[in-house]
Amino acid sequence: MAALKEKLCPVCFQETMEHGMCQNCGYVFEEASIERNHLPPFTILDTKYLLGKSLGQGGFGITYLAENMLNGLRCCIKEYFPSNLIQGRTSDGTIILSDEKKRLEYEDGKQRFIEEARTLQELHGNVSVVDIQDFFEENGTAYFVMELIEGCNLRTFKKEHNEEQTFKMALQMLLLIGSALAEVHRFGMIHGDISPENILITQDGDIKLIDFGAARSFRHGDSKQEKKVYLKPNYAPYEQYTLKPCQGPWTDIYALAATFYFIVSGEKMLDALSRAQGKNYISLYKLSPAVSKPLSDVIDRALEFDYHDRYCNMMEFLKALERVVRPEDYDIDLEALMPKSKASRTVTARPQTNSANDDSEKMCSVEEQNVQEPKGLAAFFHPKKRRLAYLELTIDYRKKAGCFAKRRWLIEPNHVIKIGRLSTSDVMMPANNRISRNHCEIFYNEKRREFAIRDVSKFGTFLADGRQMEKEKQYILKDGDVFYVLSPEYMFKVVIEA
Repeated sequence: MAALKEKLCPVCFQETMEHGMCQNCGYVFEEASIERNHLPPFTILDTKYLLGKSLGQGGFGITYLAENMLNGLRCCIKEYFPSNLIQGRTSDGTIILSDEKKRLEYEDGKQRFIEEARTLQELHGNVSVVDIQDFFEENGTAYFVMELIEGCNLRTFKKEHNEEQTFKMALQMLLLIGSALAEVHRFGMIHGDISPENILITQDGDIKLIDFGAARSFRHGDSKQEKKVYLKPNYAPYEQYTLKPCQGPWTDIYALAATFYFIVSGEKMLDALSRAQGKNYISLYKLSPAVSKPLSDVIDRALEFDYHDRYCNMMEFLKALERVVRPEDYDIDLEALMPKSKASRTVTARPQTNSANDDSEKMCSVEEQNVQEPKGLAAFFHPKKRRLAYLELTIDYRKKAGCFAKRRWLIEPNHVIKIGRLSTSDVMMPANNRISRNHCEIFYNEKRREFAIRDVSKFGTFLADGRQMEKEKQYILKDGDVFYVLSPEYMFKVVIEA
């Protein structure tokens, strides 16, 4: 193995290293480039993944190049590594916490990291979302395996192309990533970290959303272990500065619009804390002649400070865009613009950059904010407005003790929400042949503050006391009531925002 390591390149995995340089891809090995606490190249995980070079580290994890030794294909592996909780590793790679008192917080995050991977696997086949191939636990932590994406991120594309090409690409990105997020949201999940660095353009011209690592910290809003908020100030809306459960699809809508705003104008969106102090940003049509006033108005609504004033779901946002954008506005062959040489960049979940001139937005950790509003601003999130209703799902993976997954959906008032395993369902359930394509339907009566539910399935929907609902019969649920789809493995709870 030692002789093989001397010849094997940790980037292309070819036996072409000579005197510290790969004759195939040009990689130059530097001992100093191996980061402290990163697993060294050629570590083997799960008996079949050979690690290569580490690609970078974010607040939640480390990403490595790897090769699947069973099929010889390159991939990327993300390791759960919350740096604020970890002191280092043992010689065999096992994680050492900085304080055992943080064990519960660490395990809580690890469990949600695994849940994240499991949920993303169900999005397999969505061409605009990074493909998750596998996940496992080892070294006292967790890992998931994802496809290797070669190309560049939006920020790099902007630097290397003219304004017309960048505008057309940005519009195409807005529609494609918006459609991908609509499917993500149907799984009761938000991304939580949309930014130019986390949207890639592949060598084949596809646009992909990567790095769902932050989502696990924002999705539930009910973790007793969370202490801090992680965000990128120029892309994070105001509700993201609190751990209260007020985030949803509108949070991703804001970040996606802020990403578009930057790519098209070159100006970063004003951070939410500055806006809370009364500062205003400049509308996009005033910064870019390519942006029409109607398109700018749609972006302005997506960027509203108060989330009640934004589009409440991604489909509503996309429909608004389609009314003001023509197909010729985003007609561009991205594949033709992407380099195909061996020297082209390999960019994955969180690329590592060491340049002093690097202006990419970094995830930062802040204490939860209790921002006092200055006089003249509307009340925080307009508390006198309608209260939002949610549907919360807890999945009990009984094959593994103590393994739960939680998801959350907004229930729009006076609108039938369909729960089932179809990709077009409002609430998309995990693959299970006993869950019907359209299993049950729920309706929120905002005036009465109650929920009407109706079973339309073959194998049943059950009330909290275990009674099976009569098919096609309407049942009334109140705030905090629960029901089961198929079995207690899938427990739903209806909640009205306090």
